[in-house]
Amino acid sequence: MKTTLKNIAMTLGLTAVLGSAALFAQTESKANIPFDFQISGATLPAGQYMVKLAGDTHALVFRNMATGHSSVMLTHPFQSGTVEKPKLVFRSNGERYTLESAWFAGTPGGYGPLGGKRDKTDKERGLAATVRLLQK
Repeated sequence: MKTTLKNIAMTLGLTAVLGSAALFAQTESKANIPFDFQISGATLPAGQYMVKLAGDTHALVFRNMATGHSSVMLTHPFQSGTVEKPKLVFRSNGERYTLESAWFAGTPGGYGPLGGKRDKTDKERGLAATVRLLQK
């Protein structure tokens, strides 16, 4: 009886680990970003990036495919809903693009920069630019 319970517990544990790994795999995609943009106060150059959302910490990692350099931005889930096509949404104030939200297929909502919602002044409203995320 103890052996059977151990086997069941191990099977459930392994299933949970593999299931979470499959979910994590859905939160890594490529993006071809055609403009310089800002995250966490740093300006990143236009180019192809591997974008990954680290599950537990909600850290969004941008790795430049040409240089291999990575930048990290802490995020929080801020909108509910799911999307069929994963995307990054940037806000432009006319001078620079800043990441506003990231949406991944299979996740229960969008992720945005830490700090919560803030009132946008007229200068900050600007235009939105959407970049589609591609499968690896």
